[in-house]
Amino acid sequence: MNIDFIYVTYNSEKWIDKCFKSILECEYDKKKINLIIVDNDSTDQTLGKLRKFEKENTNIFGSFNIISNNKNLGFGVANNIGFSSGKSDVVLFLNVDTELFTNTLSNLTEEIKNSNEDVGVWELRQFPYEHPKFYNILTGDTSWCSGAAFAVRRDVFEKVNGFDSKIFMYAEDVDLSWRIRAIGYKLKYCPKATINHYSYESAGEVKPNQYLNSVVNNLLLRYRFGSLKDIFNGHIMFLKLLLNSGPFIHSRKRLISCFLKSILSIPHFVSWRIDPLNSSNKETVSKFIGWDYEIIREGAFYYNEYPKEYPLVSIIVRTCQRPEVLKEALNSLRFQTYKNIEVVIVEDGLNKSEKIIKREFTDLNIVYFSTGKKVGRSRAGNIAMQMAKGEYYNFLDDDDLYFADHIEVLVKNIINNNLRAVYSLAYETPIIVTNKEPYEYNEILHLMPYKQEFNRVLLFHHNYIPIQAILFEKSLFVEFGGLDESLDALEDWDLWVRYSVNSDFKMINKATSLYRVPFDRALSSERQKTLDDALITVRNKHKEYLVKDISVFEIQNDLDEILKSYHFKISSEVMANFEKRNPFLLRLLKTLHSQTKKRVFNRK
Repeated sequence: MNIDFIYVTYNSEKWIDKCFKSILECEYDKKKINLIIVDNDSTDQTLGKLRKFEKENTNIFGSFNIISNNKNLGFGVANNIGFSSGKSDVVLFLNVDTELFTNTLSNLTEEIKNSNEDVGVWELRQFPYEHPKFYNILTGDTSWCSGAAFAVRRDVFEKVNGFDSKIFMYAEDVDLSWRIRAIGYKLKYCPKATINHYSYESAGEVKPNQYLNSVVNNLLLRYRFGSLKDIFNGHIMFLKLLLNSGPFIHSRKRLISCFLKSILSIPHFVSWRIDPLNSSNKETVSKFIGWDYEIIREGAFYYNEYPKEYPLVSIIVRTCQRPEVLKEALNSLRFQTYKNIEVVIVEDGLNKSEKIIKREFTDLNIVYFSTGKKVGRSRAGNIAMQMAKGEYYNFLDDDDLYFADHIEVLVKNIINNNLRAVYSLAYETPIIVTNKEPYEYNEILHLMPYKQEFNRVLLFHHNYIPIQAILFEKSLFVEFGGLDESLDALEDWDLWVRYSVNSDFKMINKATSLYRVPFDRALSSERQKTLDDALITVRNKHKEYLVKDISVFEIQNDLDEILKSYHFKISSEVMANFEKRNPFLLRLLKTLHSQTKKRVFNRK
């Protein structure tokens, strides 16, 4: 596949060598690559370095073209100039502060070749800080693509006339994405096609130009894509920004100056207005969520890198005569960036899912077993763990989903931290099921009720680790057993308590999975009653658990963290009761429970 590479440079000398060296090292036919670099009147050694690289490597690539502007025309305009100089059907726009991995292009072109004709844009994943916006786990569909690294069909880019010349920098990618979606094309996120992007020198960095331009361009996009309410809300948010001192010196003054200049562009955005509710693909084109354009996935500044090792991971899947639901879970495994996995599926009852597994998922390393008769979810989980061959285990119930990097993130951290168990963040997604076969539903919300650093004492009180969120060593199962087969609810909590008595866990601050719960109030109440009943059973069971080799100091630290997070006074009566009780402060924790009951046991 021939690809035009478009880079825009402006005083970019420090990035040139590594950026273009990475292209030379990628596993791809260089004659299929046409390099087009547009320089926005750099005053450093950028052009000199580019010409040196061209002289040394001009015969390696399909073509090499350097375009030098006599002034800084901005990001969008310069990219449009580069685009008009190429001819390939696929155009790859990259920031110059990026580097390719050796397999980036092969993975990207595979995604492009396997895409339907209605996919117009493919966004690459960025390391070390992945762009945190939400995407559809099962399709890869995303509402907009970052301009730092994306590929586009040439004819699609031409249909929307490229980047808007009125946007100098920042939000031009959102505008382009929404205009492409407005004419009926989809945008796809490609987690397996990864680049390094040196977008921030440190986590949480605030770049003045990004802050200023992002704010004013957000306001302008509201005139093109938003409702009157969106426009009004945007200006209210802007006034609120002016009430604060801002993230850097003189930020308010500079923000006002940028805003006043942007007013002149309002007629342009109004004249080229796109109805957000009248797109060709019948989907809402635009979304304004505060200053963002999509749900922000937790973990924006989690530091991504590939694992040092790739041990076999066994995914433990429990299912029960609902193959249409199971299909979604297996599809989320198909898209995993970590490939050394086996999928151990145990069906509780008749083998209703076997046919669909053999027909549609031959590309996955699947071990399937049906129990024939109902044995319960805990027994099904134990059978799967006994069959598994991996060094690590991770549950995935049939109605839960992994984001593409779930296993990759957990494996990296369990190895780097030399631990026996690590867990990441997970979204709780209330849904309304509208059809069972095919499986159709509406997602109502994306909540995150648990964002808890590992605290052993708190875990003894309630479960804050969703079952699909944790990766653990097989040795824990071998040493301390599996799920309690007498339990049909809270069996995962009981397992984590047993494992945590002898091992430390670690929370990874990134959302990598989601689990579904019923939105319907009656179903939710029924589910809660099941959990409440199970709680009594599990509490009584825990009376038999003895903790050894844990110091009083560790317990004190755990309690300090608990007390910091719950802001209420402890009465002398509670303290007196505590002193009479065991070291784990059951009385105190029961008090905590009474104040947090609505959110504590909200897990299937």
